[in-house]
Amino acid sequence: MLKIALVGCGGMAQYYRRIYTQIPGAQLTVVVDANEEVARNCAGELGVEVWGTDFSLALAPEIGMVDVSTPNHLHAFQSIAALEAGKHLLVQKPMAPTVREAEQMVAAARSAQRQLGIYMWLFDNPMFYELKNMIQKGLFGEISQLRARGAHRGGLTMVPGTWRGSGEKTGGGSFIQLAIHPLNMALWLLDDSVTKVAAFSKNLLSPNVGGDDLTTAVCEFASGRLGLLDSAYCAGPNLLELYGTRGNLKIRDERYLELLLDEDYRGELILCEGGVISHFDFPKPTDGPVDQHRAFVAAIMEGKPVPIPGEVGLQDLRIVEAVYRSAKTGQIVEVG
Repeated sequence: MLKIALVGCGGMAQYYRRIYTQIPGAQLTVVVDANEEVARNCAGELGVEVWGTDFSLALAPEIGMVDVSTPNHLHAFQSIAALEAGKHLLVQKPMAPTVREAEQMVAAARSAQRQLGIYMWLFDNPMFYELKNMIQKGLFGEISQLRARGAHRGGLTMVPGTWRGSGEKTGGGSFIQLAIHPLNMALWLLDDSVTKVAAFSKNLLSPNVGGDDLTTAVCEFASGRLGLLDSAYCAGPNLLELYGTRGNLKIRDERYLELLLDEDYRGELILCEGGVISHFDFPKPTDGPVDQHRAFVAAIMEGKPVPIPGEVGLQDLRIVEAVYRSAKTGQIVEVG
């Protein structure tokens, strides 16, 4: 029985925490939250006996895996402590506010010989797996350009004093918090990497956001492709666009897919006859066929590599750091 501790029960975790009670061979044993009421309510809802506000509860000897779903600035300390205590670890994106902290987390996992994984929620959607298969089959031809945009209007109504509004605690602002999702997905779809960036970044309309509420970066990939990476806390939507010699695709808010292909395509989820606009109901975490929490637990139990390892999260942060450095210096910056 793989016993699991969940650290951070509110926020986004409230949407997926029940999954850990539904995985055969696994048991949610401990829940921890800085807010005592949140921890108590979570424990009552999920039938967990051990709960509290003390992080050390997650380091008990019987715990085999820890899920860290706390604010960004707590990730490194909590993750390294869990890894050094011999726990496998799944941490929310971004894995830390800085590259240095992320490097320390990866080093801790290697030293402890434990698996470190990053939760990226786009991978819960089976649509992306079919799209990757289409790309690999050459249905879009040679893809030369892309756009990855993470955006919503939350910065306009952000409450003063929250950790999400702190540039220091998040590691920046809209780009590190929002753009990291479509950027990560684009790199996975294309099996490519960003080599250089030239960026602009500012806070234009979100006074309670301590970092950027607008960032736009032009980038070059190892393959020679060119891309546009952008983010916003003051206007939507999320976008992922790929442009190829035989077709293109556009995904808006992870629910609306527009395809233009030179040939018809009939897949498990996607149908394209001379171009298509489709609407997808995003699978709920508890019933999604590719849910990342289930996949991480399965990898641990079967002794296999986890879906999104810490090294991937680290490289994402190197891109983020390069974008912010380019915006600050006005120079083209190579990704470390």
